[in-house]
Amino acid sequence: MSQDPKHDLKLVQQLCKSGDLERIWFSATSRSIVKVIETYSGTESLKSYEEAVRFILEGLQSLQPDDFVQRVSQWGAVADVYGLRFDQRSWYVKFIFENGVLEQISFHPPEKSLTTVSGKVLS
Repeated sequence: MSQDPKHDLKLVQQLCKSGDLERIWFSATSRSIVKVIETYSGTESLKSYEEAVRFILEGLQSLQPDDFVQRVSQWGAVADVYGLRFDQRSWYVKFIFENGVLEQISFHPPEKSLTTVSGKVLS
């Protein structure tokens, strides 16, 4: 599989900036939102559900092309994976952007080391 992103990062970031939650899909029990809340549980930066959604969208907006890791197949589609350093923490980011809709968002601490195309290693 190609090592270039499939999805247009700038379009994803524009959608995140717009905050149009009609076109940004989080499952009913989004693992991403739960993981962000868990990560900040017991800290001064404790996050509510709404704050976790905003945090994830801000994290997606901060992605740079050099944060790209790889493409992966998921449920018959292609997702882009990024490794991100955001709010002084490492994050695993994966998404599918099809027909103007941002779907299948993963945003959580990495479960294994990630190496970006720029050579940055996140764990």
